[in-house]
Amino acid sequence: MNLGPLETLVLECLWRRSGPAKVREVAQDLNGSWAYTTVMTTLDRLFRKGLAARQNEGRAFAYTARLTRADLDSQALVSAVTGMGGQAEARDLALAALVDALHGHDPEALDALDRLVRERKRALRSMRRGLGAR
Repeated sequence: MNLGPLETLVLECLWRRSGPAKVREVAQDLNGSWAYTTVMTTLDRLFRKGLAARQNEGRAFAYTARLTRADLDSQALVSAVTGMGGQAEARDLALAALVDALHGHDPEALDALDRLVRERKRALRSMRRGLGAR
């Protein structure tokens, strides 16, 4: 899901809070650099996209993030990979980019990726053997 820069900033405000936040509180967290109505519109967009939940608190809505940052990042990756369809060349480029990014940012993550791939392959082989036994 594509998010604009302000949507990302507002979500980060919601993630930092321990509970629901009203528009005015989010606007204050953004150091007053955005108009109240702009923040209100952005929160409403996040609600309509299913990324924020809201509840009535008096005459105002209070918002919370519906997903954690990790969940949103995971959804973005799944969406990007799924969006490639069956294009082997695009898939290979994406995988190479992921490996390069992990290597440059966190070399130990390559070991974790390798473990995950081996675990998934084992589980898939096991599932296939189970299906073949029927």
